[in-house]
Amino acid sequence: MTGGLHDLLDELLLSGSDTNPALNALLRDYTRYHVVFIAVGGLFLLAFVVLSVSSWRRWRRAPRPTNRRWSFERVTYACFGASSVLLALMMAVIVAANISNVVDPRHGFSGAVDMVGTPRTATRTAELHQAFTTWLQSGHTDMPSLIDTRIDERLAWQRPKAIICGVLLLALVLLSARIWRTLIRRSRARQSGWERKDVALLLAGVAAGPVCLLVMVMVIGNTQGSLAPMSLTLFFG
Repeated sequence: MTGGLHDLLDELLLSGSDTNPALNALLRDYTRYHVVFIAVGGLFLLAFVVLSVSSWRRWRRAPRPTNRRWSFERVTYACFGASSVLLALMMAVIVAANISNVVDPRHGFSGAVDMVGTPRTATRTAELHQAFTTWLQSGHTDMPSLIDTRIDERLAWQRPKAIICGVLLLALVLLSARIWRTLIRRSRARQSGWERKDVALLLAGVAAGPVCLLVMVMVIGNTQGSLAPMSLTLFFG
């Protein structure tokens, strides 16, 4: 019956019919999943744009050293400005791709159906696929209790994870900003070479960048799963 679920989804999607309540519910959830990405991803896109503008303004206002062309402060602002521009462009492309799935969710969902695998018989995933198959074939609006239970199980861990990741991201951003402000302040007062504390702070500041990006991805993914759990439950159990 698992292969039947994949074939059934393909058949319903290719038919173009919008009279199946179960399929319509899945398409609404899939659309909401991408709307959430557009909303949350758009906020991060705006943050990258603001960071870029702020960094370039600070770069222009930073004092120019007399004995060399670039100071640590100017290099720092230039790096933040360039990297935030690149990240903003990447985020804009991803947001645009999600907009296309909102405009035509049936086409996007059709491409995602291949994620419906073929689990072994008598497993939790096989039972879930059977429940979706029965629901899609029934023509009823009421969701089977098994699907509802699996969605509740997903939300039980995904909602707290979304909140934890959001708080963690905020803490990391604030910590990173404090590290770089400290480094810039110390660079202005430095008369000789770098101390070990400066090197340690620099390494921590550099490492904070990819860590913040990773947590940002986790925030987006878990927020999507918290607000649109049905299609994720279909694809991943």
